[in-house]
Parts: sequence; C-alpha cells; structure tokens
Amino acid sequence: MKISSLPILLHALVGAFSFLCSGCGSSDLPGIEENDSAYDRGRAHLRQGNEEEALDEFLSVTRRIVQSPQSHIEVGRLLMKLDSRRDPVAAIYHYRRFLQLSPESKEAATVEQLIVTAEREIIRKLPGEPYVEHLEALGLREENNRLKRELSDMRVRLGLPLETTDTVQSPSASTPSASPAVPLVPAKPPEPSVPRTHVVQQGDSLYAISRKFYGDSAHIDLIFNANRDVLINKRSLKIGQKLRIPPRPAP
Repeated sequence: MKISSLPILLHALVGAFSFLCSGCGSSDLPGIEENDSAYDRGRAHLRQGNEEEALDEFLSVTRRIVQSPQSHIEVGRLLMKLDSRRDPVAAIYHYRRFLQLSPESKEAATVEQLIVTAEREIIRKLPGEPYVEHLEALGLREENNRLKRELSDMRVRLGLPLETTDTVQSPSASTPSASPAVPLVPAKPPEPSVPRTHVVQQGDSLYAISRKFYGDSAHIDLIFNANRDVLINKRSLKIGQKLRIPPRPAP
C-alpha cells in the first residue's frame, strides 16, 4: 500500500462508519442535548468515574438528537480512552460530527488534534512496515497549525489585521506610520561548537527537542543522524535516553 493512499483509506473507513451510523437511530428528531435525561446521566457517570456507562448514555443522545455536539466529543474521547471499547475509526467520526455542529467552538482546535491522534493509531495498526513518513507528515501538519495560531495571536497583539499577508513590503510602497513599530529581536549568540546532551523526558519528540535547542523544528534529521547508535528510527525515543545535540550547521 502506497503512503499517498493512506488518507484515502482513513476517509473511506470513517465514511463507511458514518453510513452505518446513519441507520442507528432517528437522525431527524428535534431536541437539545442539555435538556435530555440521558445526557444528564452521562455527565453524572463521568463525575463518578463510570466511563462505560457514560459512553452508553452519550451514544444514546447522539442517536436521537441531531444537535448534540458535546455528546459527540465525549463519545470520541471515551472511544479512545476505554481499552475494552477502543475504536479510533468511530472516534474520528464523532470528532468530525462535533466540528460540523460546532465549527466555531473554542474546542475545535483541540478536536482537530484529537483526530490526528486517532489517525496515527489507525496507521500504526496497519499490516506491513510502519508508515514513518506519513506519521511525520501528520506531525508537520500539527506543527504548521500551531505556528499559524501563534502568528495570528502575534498580529492581534501588534494591532495588525489577520488577513495581512506574510510578504515583506518594499520601502517605496511603505508609509511611515502605516503600522506600529515592531521591536527588533536581539540576535542569538553563536551556537557552541561542543555538542550538548539532552535526557529524554515524558512527552518528548524530535520536533520538541529541535525547538528547544535550535528555536525551530527543522533540525530533527540533524539530531537523528547524530544519535543513530541509540535511535532505531525518529519515533523510537525512550525516557531516560541521553541524546547528543550537535551544533547548528553554519548557514
């Protein structure tokens, strides 16, 4: 199976699940999930730690009420958390239903990351060789989305419109007081010539380590190549491993 065909496979799996779920209940019944007794029971079960019972109640809500975004997100989370009922394909379906029903929600960005996590689990379970390149592509997409959000936040703080492009304006086209002055960032001191070391912690990845030591995530290959004696691949980090961090290459 080619790497490029994996997204199509994932969409096909989720699409098939969506079709099957369309017959699970009356999708055209009106209602508000917050007023539904099953929704209240599901929230109560969550508070008490009864996650299996909570999942059944929230599923009942999604089958009977169209506008049930919170029930969909709770179902997705529980399907990824409960080992006895783990189903990443079904979880992606419920996460996407949440995004369809509440696209402007504050939780939308978090749900998009949850979809990426579920996709990774599906890919890891596919037969044959691990799809390392595709998993790294998912990581780059996640990093790109984070950088876009940070750029938008910076524009707001500087009083710039969000739709402003990233191209640099030529001096002849610029005006003296068109935008607030941006403070100059002091140049970073030169990288030390002696390699540094880093002990792998919980949640570390080569992307995070690259950002920590170089200021961006573009140097994962540099770190990986310097530690091929201890790393099988770019995802094989183990807590407590000591990695060599080579100096940043000269521009």
